[in-house]
Amino acid sequence: MGVLKSKEEKRIERSMQIRKTLGLFNRQVKSLQDMERTYVSNAREAKQINATQQYDLAKKALKQTMEQRKRFEQQLLTLKIANQMRDQAESHVEFAKALNAVSKTISEMFGTADIVQTQKDFEKAMTRARTMEERMDIFLETSSDTMFTENAQDSVPDAEIERLIVGDVAPDAKVDAEISRGITEIEREISKDQ
Repeated sequence: MGVLKSKEEKRIERSMQIRKTLGLFNRQVKSLQDMERTYVSNAREAKQINATQQYDLAKKALKQTMEQRKRFEQQLLTLKIANQMRDQAESHVEFAKALNAVSKTISEMFGTADIVQTQKDFEKAMTRARTMEERMDIFLETSSDTMFTENAQDSVPDAEIERLIVGDVAPDAKVDAEISRGITEIEREISKDQ
């Protein structure tokens, strides 16, 4: 390939980069979800063995991971929306090119008298395309500003963390209580027989 790339080659490279980034973000979200499950499991285990420090550590790690996953999901959604807007903008450009070709054909067929209306229509289409582009720029600017700033409030409440951790612990506690009662009854029976 030469040093100078055509517009089409550049467009293809940008599209490939966007797809690559979307894939990376999707993999990162899945990885964070796996980490969350591991931290929940660790917290449950720590709670069962009354390891308070490890329980608090697992809760903190779970909370941070959930917040990070939510940020990645928001960034992924922003990227998807921006990509859709880019596709729309490309459609507008193709429309403008087609309109230009139509206006040239009309001017050739009908002479200069109809070119005035064609010019107006063409300028109107171009204005709409620029407006869409400006809206996309504003959207990207505002979404990137909010995407990379920390929210002053916790996005994952402590109650949600507790609910995830305690979720399956209760049934184990019931089983433990039943086993303890069964052992106590067996010990009573044995002591009666002696």
